[in-house]
Amino acid sequence: MLLYVYMKRRIILTLFVLLNTVSVFASEASDFLTDLYTKEYKCDVKIKSKREFCDKYEQKIGGQYISSIVYGQADMKIKGHKKQKVSYICLMENDCKIVWGYVIPR
Repeated sequence: MLLYVYMKRRIILTLFVLLNTVSVFASEASDFLTDLYTKEYKCDVKIKSKREFCDKYEQKIGGQYISSIVYGQADMKIKGHKKQKVSYICLMENDCKIVWGYVIPR
């Protein structure tokens, strides 16, 4: 009986987490990061998002209001190099304008 209650709570918790994580398929995050890293590396960089998620944050960080955090996994191709898998994270303002982004190699 105790195992049944435990499993029931675990299923409810899992459903709650899945419903609160919104999957996003098209956003400006990959475009923002492509522009950012093209300027940084001074060559053609392409970032193609594979999976992307958006979580509400709605707090201030250093005086800047951040409405949500966008994160995901992508393929990054730098001209003259092999394609590599990366993870990325971006912070969005209230009007869905990205203010910061970073790519993490996997």
